[in-house]
Amino acid sequence: MTNQTLSKPWLGCIADDFTGASDLASFLVSSGLKTMQINGLPDEKQLAQIDNVDAVVIALKSRTIEVGQAVKLSLTSLEVLQSLGCQKFYFKYCSTFDSTPVGNIGPVVDALMERLQVQSTIVCPALPINGRTVYKGHLFVFDQLLSDSPMKDHPLTPMHDSSLLKMMETQGNGKAGLLSTQTLDEGIEATQTRVSKLQQQYQYIVADALHERHLKTIGASLANFKLITGGSGLAIGLGQEFEAQGGVLSDAKNAIHAIKAPTLLLSGSCSAMTQKQVAAYGIDHPVLNININKLVKGEQDVDAIFTWLEKVIDKAPLVTATATPEDVVLNQQEFGAEYLAELIEQTFANLALAAKQKLGVRNFVVAGGETSGAIVSALNAECFYIGKTIAPGVPMLQTPGQQPFNLALKSGNFGQEDFFNKAVETLSCC
Repeated sequence: MTNQTLSKPWLGCIADDFTGASDLASFLVSSGLKTMQINGLPDEKQLAQIDNVDAVVIALKSRTIEVGQAVKLSLTSLEVLQSLGCQKFYFKYCSTFDSTPVGNIGPVVDALMERLQVQSTIVCPALPINGRTVYKGHLFVFDQLLSDSPMKDHPLTPMHDSSLLKMMETQGNGKAGLLSTQTLDEGIEATQTRVSKLQQQYQYIVADALHERHLKTIGASLANFKLITGGSGLAIGLGQEFEAQGGVLSDAKNAIHAIKAPTLLLSGSCSAMTQKQVAAYGIDHPVLNININKLVKGEQDVDAIFTWLEKVIDKAPLVTATATPEDVVLNQQEFGAEYLAELIEQTFANLALAAKQKLGVRNFVVAGGETSGAIVSALNAECFYIGKTIAPGVPMLQTPGQQPFNLALKSGNFGQEDFFNKAVETLSCC
């Protein structure tokens, strides 16, 4: 393969939410691939900005929408990536396999396989550095089965099963086979031999992974897969594959800079870790908790929250709708899950836009995939350059142009308890 071929993006990625996209992009950059993230289906203007990159990540908001819409968006994204000249494709979903019994992961995987005319693909959501491991085909969150973890209470995608083989066969139309830790521990050659056999028998090859060594062994066995699917951990070995194909690895993570400007934090995630992060940040910073009852009744609105923000904006304030699973369930039962989600997302979106326009905020830290998608759309952030990693799976992001702004988009359970403090320091240097 010639360097002329590699002047086009080598890897085309489709992520089912915005935090997942930046999660994947951070791992690609760390592996040496120059990466650009595009938010939503790109138009001609956005496509024109794609230059001198090795990987393109299209961030969709398709995780919890209707299955047919998710499939259509994903296939359209694939067409865009193919038009850019991408040679390998990556469908990125959450490391906790966020989905329902009908999808959207399985149907999207099936549609991409059919369009690319491939008979099998890898299924590997594992991200051991964040406590997501797979053993005998079962997904674990730290030492708990997925179905016993806090994910069982997720407001949009409650996870009541832990078997990836069962979930893929339930959601998709194919059969799933297992690439076990026993094979992985035998080394790369044994793994490649086993993968070749599995490809002849199964549509979905579910890969165990207990640590980074397993991911690297899996990564060394992916060269003949045109489509791979999984969490961001699967990207660990792609730098070596790219280099073997004639690509040149780079140090892209230091390409963007902090901005000395006001910072605003917004949290819509209700995950167990985000609850701890909100509590820790509130010890030394101003925090405003959104009251759902008041928000629904109009007694607490964007104008009221903005008035509070004006007084504390120099202290990197946090506005949060983070709540316990019990409170989330009660509120959903009273007001409706879909209505509440839309109301909270719109409130955050309007608040972020007002803060940028009127208070000069140029640094945004956001917790929650749906919240991140709403805010990125409101700020009209069409694409990002990817910078240094704040926490595993959470990079610093910067928009292009003469007046860039920075973002950190955090999936619910990512990061340690001091994540918000680290993010503020990374984005704003203050």
